[in-house]
Amino acid sequence: MNIPLKRYSHVPVHEQICQYFIDRISSNMLKEGEQLPSVRQLAKELGVALVTVQKAYQLLQQKGYVESFQGKGIFVKQRTAIAHPPLDTKWQMLVHDYVPRAQSLAISQPLRNIRYNLATACLHGELFHMDWIRETTVHVIQQQPQLLSQYSSANGDMEFRKAVSQYIRTMSVPPEHILATSGAQQGIELVAKTFVGPNDVVLMEAPTYPGSIDVFKARGAQIIPIPVEQDGIDIKTLLRVCDQYRPTLLYTNPTFQNPTGTTLSMKKRKQLVDIAESYHFLILEDDPWSELYFDAPPPPPIKSFDKSGHVIYLKGFSKFLSPACRMGALIAEGRLLEKLIAAKSISDLGSPLLPQKIIAALLQSIQFEPSLQRLRHQLKQRAKQCHDLLHKQLPTLTFRQAAGGSTLWLTLPRQVDTTLLLEQAHLHQLSFLPGNACFPTHVPTEHIRISFAGVPLDELPNAIEQLCRALHTFQIENTIEQFPSF
Repeated sequence: MNIPLKRYSHVPVHEQICQYFIDRISSNMLKEGEQLPSVRQLAKELGVALVTVQKAYQLLQQKGYVESFQGKGIFVKQRTAIAHPPLDTKWQMLVHDYVPRAQSLAISQPLRNIRYNLATACLHGELFHMDWIRETTVHVIQQQPQLLSQYSSANGDMEFRKAVSQYIRTMSVPPEHILATSGAQQGIELVAKTFVGPNDVVLMEAPTYPGSIDVFKARGAQIIPIPVEQDGIDIKTLLRVCDQYRPTLLYTNPTFQNPTGTTLSMKKRKQLVDIAESYHFLILEDDPWSELYFDAPPPPPIKSFDKSGHVIYLKGFSKFLSPACRMGALIAEGRLLEKLIAAKSISDLGSPLLPQKIIAALLQSIQFEPSLQRLRHQLKQRAKQCHDLLHKQLPTLTFRQAAGGSTLWLTLPRQVDTTLLLEQAHLHQLSFLPGNACFPTHVPTEHIRISFAGVPLDELPNAIEQLCRALHTFQIENTIEQFPSF
């Protein structure tokens, strides 16, 4: 009997054998009254221990699919006698998938009972100018009701691309060089599947945005991590790696980097362009946060210094305009843009038209700039409150003061496993992102990322207090003497 067994699966072998017979009985390939192989015979055929087959048969009996007769053997039960339990999808554990672990970690967190979600780098609804967004949406639909029955072209609606071109006018990008995407995440995925193949070398900041790690791992890329310094990516290490390998692409999040909050200096931005030109690799510049500065605006995008088309610029609009209108834009030239448009047409034939029209209207509205200034002020207020609370309750905790964006990167003592700490945090109705999700290869465990923008403002003090309590409880239960206490 040929039963496909995955010896190194996390599903025990006896459960795999049991599921094999359940599938055949349920599909009527094994008829009622039909005898199963003896324990000894099946164990020999499969090359497994007798006890493994015995456990499989016992499980089949418990589930009501077979019955045992002393001295005769194991037989399939009559159909009328077989109970019909709730849908059992355990067999799906045998199906191989190609989804990397970082996003799996994020979506598998039990957020159902979480009151304080500090895990996701998103903005709470109270931070958005809802009346303005609602009125703009209604106006767009009233003025152009035909939008509800139309598709967009693969490269995006021209009105949307013109609005984006005007918005980033300091970069002098014509609408023809802009590709509309269904959010920044799709932009990363389009670039990866277009220009990165199995075993291609991709350089990534360490730490970096977890969703980007998943995309490049799914492409089978060889990811080389480059450390992040106070002013951005480590140029010396980057040059050494470029000499050692032949990189295809560098993924960077240079402004209020997720998760560290660092901003790449002007000098390093220019250096990156020079290095890309020298070693002939692409740069994917992911820029979701640059509008959300608290005081001084950040340096211009890396793309501003690109004169030879080595930089693909990715702009997301969900963070500061409307998460419901998940829209982004890729900016590239020449053959790179042509290939990206082709990849986009394969992916979804074009982003939905209505969100493009809404984002275009919001960008062109006279209320856009005041709304953005209000959002910056609110985020700055939240960041300061978060800083003050952490300094007060955990004075020896290490973290960088945020100058923009929505996250803080906390460094704990090395002996703290933040994955275990997360379990403790859940008991306090709190969630955060363990730092290991942000590293493409080497996995330090003493970092966590928290978002100060994802909970209501009046609940932020309670959220930080619960985080500190979780840390304190973890300290006591694990007898970590040098852990900062309060």
